[in-house]
Amino acid sequence: MMRFHDRHGTHVKLSPSKTSATRFKSFANAVVFSHRPLAFGETFLFEIEEQEKDWSGHVRCGITTHNPQTIKSVPPYLLPDMAQMGRTWVFAIKSTMKKPLGDEHFKDYGSHNYQRQVAGDKDNNPMFCGTKAREGELKPTDVGSRIGVKVSPNGELYFFVNGMKFGPCALDVPVDKDLFVAVDVYGTTKRVQIIQCGGIYMYYFSMKLNCPRVGKLRPGGGFSLICRVWEGGPDPLDMLYYKMSNPVELKGVKTSSSD
Repeated sequence: MMRFHDRHGTHVKLSPSKTSATRFKSFANAVVFSHRPLAFGETFLFEIEEQEKDWSGHVRCGITTHNPQTIKSVPPYLLPDMAQMGRTWVFAIKSTMKKPLGDEHFKDYGSHNYQRQVAGDKDNNPMFCGTKAREGELKPTDVGSRIGVKVSPNGELYFFVNGMKFGPCALDVPVDKDLFVAVDVYGTTKRVQIIQCGGIYMYYFSMKLNCPRVGKLRPGGGFSLICRVWEGGPDPLDMLYYKMSNPVELKGVKTSSSD
C-alpha cells in the first residue's frame, strides 16, 4: 500500500494510516513524499479532500531523486525550494483543465519537453477519475479532483488530471534512479488522500530481463524484474528493493544474486 513518508514538512499531519496529509497551520511547510520510490510503471494517485479558501495558489506535485530520509531538511516549498535542489520535476496544479499544469521552475538536469497539453496517445484512464469528476465538470484544484503522476520506461513524465493524461511534461527523467513522489499541500489545498491504484507484484532475481530501470539500478549485478499487474489487488511493493542473499528457484530457473 502506498503511503506518505514519515519525514515531511512541519505544518502537515499524517493520518494513522499515513495515506492522508493535512496542513494544519499557515500555507507553507507542508511538503510530503511517497514512503518509497515509484515502482516500474506505477502511477501515484491522490485526491484533494479539503480546501482552505483564505489562501492563494494550489497543490504542487511531481517527482524527485532526493530520498526524503537523507535530505538535510525538508524544504518549505516544492517551488522554488525543492526544484532548486536539482533532480526534481514539479508542477503547480492550476484551476483549468485546458492547462492544469503550471510553468515549471526546474534547475537544468537533462533535456525537457515543456509541452503540458493533453497527451497525443489519448491514454486516458477513467480509474483515475473520481466520483465528482464523473458527475460533471470539476476543476483540477477542486475538492474531489484526482491527480496522478507516472514516469514511462523511457523517462517521460506524465500527469493524470481527473482521468485525462497530460504530457510528456519532462523528458530524460533518470529511470535508473529512485524516483520519489513529492506533494506540496499548498495554498487553498488543505488535505490530500492517496488513492490506491491496485497492485504490482515485483520480484528481483538474478536473471536479466529487458528492463532499463533494473539494469541501470544494479550495474553489473544480476537483478531483474517480473511484474504482474491487476486492479484492486493487494500491493506488496514495500518489498520493492531487496537483494537476494541465497540462490532461489523460480519457474524452474535457478538463480543467484552473485551472477
